[in-house]
Amino acid sequence: MKQFGLVSIIACCLFLQGCFNINPKGNVEISLQDTIVSVPFQGVPTIDLTKKYPVKDFLVDENDKEFIPLETTKDVLADKDFRVRYISDNYIVGVNGERGDIFIFDRNGKIVSHFNHKGNSGIDYLSINSIVFDEKREEIFVADYLLKNRCAVYSSIDGKFLRQFYFPPKSWITELYNFDDETLLAYNGHHESENYSADEINQRMPFVFLSKKDGSILSRLDISFPKRVSDKYRLRIPSGGIMVFGVSAANNVKYGQDFIIADRSSDTIFLLTQDKNLTPLFVRTPSVFDEKNLVVMGIHFKTDRYLFFNTFTYDWNEIIAQYERGQPKQGLSNYFAYDMYTGQVFSVEEGPTIIRSNIDAPKNTTVYQWLSDVLVEDLKNGKLDGKLKLIAETLDEEDNPVVELTKYLPRFFN
Repeated sequence: MKQFGLVSIIACCLFLQGCFNINPKGNVEISLQDTIVSVPFQGVPTIDLTKKYPVKDFLVDENDKEFIPLETTKDVLADKDFRVRYISDNYIVGVNGERGDIFIFDRNGKIVSHFNHKGNSGIDYLSINSIVFDEKREEIFVADYLLKNRCAVYSSIDGKFLRQFYFPPKSWITELYNFDDETLLAYNGHHESENYSADEINQRMPFVFLSKKDGSILSRLDISFPKRVSDKYRLRIPSGGIMVFGVSAANNVKYGQDFIIADRSSDTIFLLTQDKNLTPLFVRTPSVFDEKNLVVMGIHFKTDRYLFFNTFTYDWNEIIAQYERGQPKQGLSNYFAYDMYTGQVFSVEEGPTIIRSNIDAPKNTTVYQWLSDVLVEDLKNGKLDGKLKLIAETLDEEDNPVVELTKYLPRFFN
């Protein structure tokens, strides 16, 4: 595997006990006690997100797809707001964040347990911003940032409240991940409030390793952002007034035991592994700080070899025109694959289809949800075949979703 000259940079950081610091120019700043030196990413490729690249398709055979209808009962109704958050060889776990439902199914889609503790009591959560299912401990961690910025822990067997802990002061935990048997990885989203200034350590160094036992800080990920990029833009409308335009994308995501760190405030995309080492994969251009050429990048899926991502390019004049015409505000979308072995970049026309949410799934596996009413309608219109057609023939339009798992084997990426 090509190393892109990373060894000297990483070894230097480890030897000198410094840390990564991403400056607005996209260089690595290595903190050496009280001195900061800026080192360009020598050998790490720069990817121009506005260029056209050779087209490559990543199609899989239907035999590598598995379809799992989730059991429907009078007490377990997933509906359109349900999202799968965890998949293993034993369980499928999902939530309805709007209603507060948490459902645990076995691997065949049969309901194992479910609970809803949405409320204002001491054992409840006001919101489900993010969850972690710890299969070994049989515990579910619910990040509830709307209710005193805390985490509530429940038994996955019967939904019994077990304990709670509060996130560090002035945190704004928007994402929570199962890092290892003892540790959670928490991410502080960017907060524009004056109470959450860029000087706050939780804003400057937003990735925090927390104890599963009591939420205490074990360490921080050695990466910092002197300037955080907001996901909201204020545009002046020619006819008068101000328009607030928000953008969103999947940035920091877990695949198998690896994490991709692609923060909105960084031009550099990193791979984070279980030994807590960060490896820079590539630098993107245009810069995240270039508001005149706004290209928002979202991580799509990672295999052992490829990183799939998409982009949305925004033209402010077109966005304002769409707003004044009453149309949905959209950017130009593109889909790419980055070969981590060779450094090549491809445009993708046919590739992995996934749910856009934080899913803890086995490596090289994509997860997608089919709504039953959509499948029933597609069946009537003759749009289905193969395994999915057979399953749709057994469904009622009010049934729970069908989960599609696709395993991307090495032979697809030769």
